[in-house]
Amino acid sequence: MIKEYKIVALDHLVSGEMPQAYRDDPAIIKALARVIYRPLLRNWLQQRDETLFCLDDPYNARLAQGYWDMAGQAHAIAPCGELHFEHIWCLGRDGLRVDIENGVVFIGHTVNWGREYFDWWIDYSQVGFVEWVSADAFRADFGEPERRDDNIVMMKYPGYGIFGHWLLDFVPQLTASRYMELPEGTKFVFDHLTDWMKDLLDAVGITAVDSYSHRLTEHVNLRMPTGMKNGYALGQPINALAWSGLRAHFNHLNSTRAPTGLERLFVSRSKWAGQRSLANYKALERLMASLGFTIFHPEQYSLQDQAHYFSQAKIILGEDGSGLHTIMLADPGVVLGVLMQEDRYNLWHAGICHTMGHRLAYHELKLGAQGVEINLDAIGTFTQALIAQAR
Repeated sequence: MIKEYKIVALDHLVSGEMPQAYRDDPAIIKALARVIYRPLLRNWLQQRDETLFCLDDPYNARLAQGYWDMAGQAHAIAPCGELHFEHIWCLGRDGLRVDIENGVVFIGHTVNWGREYFDWWIDYSQVGFVEWVSADAFRADFGEPERRDDNIVMMKYPGYGIFGHWLLDFVPQLTASRYMELPEGTKFVFDHLTDWMKDLLDAVGITAVDSYSHRLTEHVNLRMPTGMKNGYALGQPINALAWSGLRAHFNHLNSTRAPTGLERLFVSRSKWAGQRSLANYKALERLMASLGFTIFHPEQYSLQDQAHYFSQAKIILGEDGSGLHTIMLADPGVVLGVLMQEDRYNLWHAGICHTMGHRLAYHELKLGAQGVEINLDAIGTFTQALIAQAR
């Protein structure tokens, strides 16, 4: 049945400032009455560390200022709590939270749904969208629920199948779930589970799991940890707790293994058939090898093996991407070099290094007429400067 749905951002549950438009709409008020927010941890403000960025060239100075102005100060406002939905439906693989009865869909940082992504998703995900009515309402036919599953923790969100999202989003959320007052027998529900996802679940001690994919599911007493990010904010103390536990877990698994003897790793994306691929990667790998780096393709290793190699390294360099997030598993004190294309602005690496006791620097890859330009001389100079820092 085609029905009109209104878009409601749940972030006001954390801020305490409900928009007047919500107060004036009886259907939205009824839907919100079914959602309870409870804080789990109190965040703290991050302290500035002048040694985090280990190079002081203009590019890194600009990024450092951006990190401390935009990300560092925002740690205090990233939510760290839980949501309890008394009656809710989950739509699609990404599990959009929908109140079918009251005609409301929930988005916002609190539920890991940014507005820009939602606008794209509802148009193209083939879940029953019909037409837009206004900027904040649309018509759709989501069909009938294919499954009823009550008293669960739902862990389906945008970015579900991406390794980096699991490290930045899912692991902290699962760690926060330790502070949730869950009834006995509560299970955690996921979509498909890959081997590396199972490794991460094992690392954070989540054992009561189920996984399934349906277009629409219905739930009573559905709980979820809130989204832990707000812009480039990485809420504390939850991320330090989550990532330190992850590092300790793999440290334990690898404690009896022989040292690798490899102190310099270049994390290559040359075998990764994804976006942002660079031309002439072979020349870049040859340069790195000549500077004493071992070429490392993370997709060829288990997560435990990646942790072992990273824990032995003193300097890690690579192109901006999820493969570098694994530095959170490295022993404190590593120097990270990030090759970042000029049309990107990724400060997650800085947030991870700040939390886990590492230092870093970025090198800007310029865009030319033929795509991304790899200036081997400039990258070589950047790498030599990092090597000097890592001694």
